[in-house]
Amino acid sequence: MNTDIQQRERSRPRRVSDWLCERSGLLAGSLVIVMMLSLMREVVGRYFFNSPTDWAVDLNSFLEVAIVYLGTAYTTSIDGHVRADFIYTRFKGRPKAYLDIFIDFASIFYVSILLWEGWLMARDSFISGEVSTGGVRWPLFPFQVLVPIGAAMVILLLFVRFIHNIRFLTGKGEAYTFAGGGH
Repeated sequence: MNTDIQQRERSRPRRVSDWLCERSGLLAGSLVIVMMLSLMREVVGRYFFNSPTDWAVDLNSFLEVAIVYLGTAYTTSIDGHVRADFIYTRFKGRPKAYLDIFIDFASIFYVSILLWEGWLMARDSFISGEVSTGGVRWPLFPFQVLVPIGAAMVILLLFVRFIHNIRFLTGKGEAYTFAGGGH
């Protein structure tokens, strides 16, 4: 089945979650390039011209947060997270759907805590006007808010997978399939 037909046959929530995950993955990948250029500038400036910056360490720390939390949704969408594949790959069909439902439910619980705590941290940082301790004193809120945003995207994807697998088990639809995988 070609990708155009597969895309049309997907549910609207699945298309929305796939679109969000792709875009967050592209943004995270783009930020890796920004981080690489920033690190290169810092290394060249520091070791060849004896001219270090006071912004590079903080910027790269913040970029790392953005890359991790924006990239997590994309990694989830392509089934790229670590798990015990030597056990998981032994399951097919309905048993695998049950296992996926359990894993997704546990993951939704965990990531919901991350979303809530990340939101509280970002909100408090915004209210207090908290800034970094480096030389530039970057505001922390724009980077901290990426934690709940990334968590919300992962929860959306997990919820879509959860519903797809419930529908599969009740005979009302197909199981959720990853890029190149399935039940």
